[in-house]
Amino acid sequence: MGFEKINKDKQKIISQMYSDLENTKEADRYFTIQNIEDCAANLDNYVELLSKANNQQKEISKSIKWIFKSLSTFKEESEEPEFLWGFIYNGYTVELTDFILNTAFEFGLVRAKSKNIKTNIFHIKHNPHYLDTFRIYVGSTSNSGVVLEYKKNKSCFEFLENPYGETYGMPIFNIKCNHDYSELSFDVLTAGTFKTINLNAQKATDKVLLNAIWNISQKNPFSNSPDPDCCNIEIELKNGVLMHLKTLNYDKNNKIINMFTKGSGILVRVQELDATGGFQSSDNLNPHPEIVGEKFIIVDAVPNWKYYEIQKLEMNNNVVLVTTKNRKCEYENKDSFNVVCYDMESITLKYKVKTYKIMQEIVKEIISSALPFKAQ
Repeated sequence: MGFEKINKDKQKIISQMYSDLENTKEADRYFTIQNIEDCAANLDNYVELLSKANNQQKEISKSIKWIFKSLSTFKEESEEPEFLWGFIYNGYTVELTDFILNTAFEFGLVRAKSKNIKTNIFHIKHNPHYLDTFRIYVGSTSNSGVVLEYKKNKSCFEFLENPYGETYGMPIFNIKCNHDYSELSFDVLTAGTFKTINLNAQKATDKVLLNAIWNISQKNPFSNSPDPDCCNIEIELKNGVLMHLKTLNYDKNNKIINMFTKGSGILVRVQELDATGGFQSSDNLNPHPEIVGEKFIIVDAVPNWKYYEIQKLEMNNNVVLVTTKNRKCEYENKDSFNVVCYDMESITLKYKVKTYKIMQEIVKEIISSALPFKAQ
């Protein structure tokens, strides 16, 4: 690359900042000329630090950590350090990350050892009405994994990791998926290291979701604005078993439909139950009998709260069909937290999932490929 090319690439970023500032109404500006000058000085210092690193990975890593931290805030006295607002996380993430990475490689940065993650746990959140439309946690355990967030305005996934405060995303590079979707990999520049992360599918549902990540990364399926009544979706999987499926429905005016109203969303979950059939809720903080087991249930709160064990779960087109077992459990009365259960004939509940086609496909494939629930 050489110093001349490095300086040219740096100046391109700085010139873009000046241009953006000039073309933005004063009331809408979130940075100043001083911020730009500070950024230019920081990038010059970063290059100088790398030039003195003598290809030592520890020193290169320290330099990368320093520049990330330096560009993470605008150093305002009123700026809370835990709410980062600097150029690296606001407006110029891709440009600055590319510069930091390419310059570090020029001065001898070596890839860190790849990180392999067995995909035992997935947690997906989809909110079509926000920029962070699709977020997914993939981990071998609930606290040993990675979070990827799709930004529809940038048409890319970002890796959520920020050691200096609130979580902000860094772009991922070179995403790959093998032919049967059993492994997905990507490169990411985290603070101090550049490494490849490999996600290794363990169950059929895992392949569904690695395929979904791949498809979303290749084409922005969320580029069109959602209808106002598109729903939020939340899904949890553990070792191939569906543990939680929830939709939050909106009306035509983009107002949330509460759970006690016709047209509300679905709530399917694996729930720990006590000997009475009750379970802990945020409204009931009274002591409970000892938990005696788990059940795969659907909560139906229209017009009153109750739940059923699930006999069968399937999806036809954009409708989730829930066939219940022959037992209903509900509160004894409206002022009681005591749960009573009754025998009944099996019923089928229907829930329309109004969302993007790709999300409907993901929900349908998860339901069809998930392993059957077995109580512990």
